[in-house]
Amino acid sequence: MESKPRGTGAVAAGRVYEEFEPKMEWDRQLGVDTLRVLLPGFEKEQIKVQVSSSRVLRISGERQLSDNRWSCFLKEIPLSSNYNHKEISARYEKGILYVKHPKLIVPDDAELQENEQPPVESSTLDGKPPQEKAQQPTRMDKDKAAKGLVSGAQKLNMESYRKDFSGLVMDMTKPRKLVNLVLFFLSVVVLGMYARKAISWSFKKSEN
Repeated sequence: MESKPRGTGAVAAGRVYEEFEPKMEWDRQLGVDTLRVLLPGFEKEQIKVQVSSSRVLRISGERQLSDNRWSCFLKEIPLSSNYNHKEISARYEKGILYVKHPKLIVPDDAELQENEQPPVESSTLDGKPPQEKAQQPTRMDKDKAAKGLVSGAQKLNMESYRKDFSGLVMDMTKPRKLVNLVLFFLSVVVLGMYARKAISWSFKKSEN
C-alpha cells in the first residue's frame, strides 16, 4: 500500500525533525487483516491513528530525541474496498502498533469446508452409486450362457426343419395338382368326343 512520509530535516518552532521510516507488515486472517507497525522508542501518547472519510488510514507520530531534535513519521494508506473502515481499531503494545482491518464479506466456515471437500462420485439415474469395478462372470453365468446358445441353435434347427418340411410338402402337392389338371382335361376331351359321336348317330337315325 502507498504511504506519504514527511520531508526530512524540517524545522518548526526551533525544532529539527528527522524522518523515521517504520517497518510495516500484514497479518492476513479469515475475517480481519492486521497491520503491524514497528515503532521502537515511541510512547502511546506520541502516536495518532485516524481514518478519513475518503477511506485513508493516517498513522503519525513524533518523539523528542534531544533538546531540539525530534523523530517523526507519517503514513497514509488507502483502504481497500473490502474493509469496513468504520470498524478499524488500533492498539499499541511493546513498541508495536496493531491496526485491525475488519472485512465486510467473510466466507462462512461451512462454505470453506464445502469448497475443501473432494468431489462426490456421480450417481446413476435410479439413485444407486455406480459400481467401482465390473463384476466378473461366474461359472453359473457361463453355464446359462452356454445353455442359451444351445437352445438358440436348437430353435434355429427346428425352424430350418419346418421350412424344409413345408417346402417338401409343397413340392409333393405340385405334381398331384398337375395330374389332376391333366385328368380333368382328358375327361373333357373324352366327353366332347362322346358327345360328338352321339350327335352324329342321332342325325343318321333321323335320315333313315
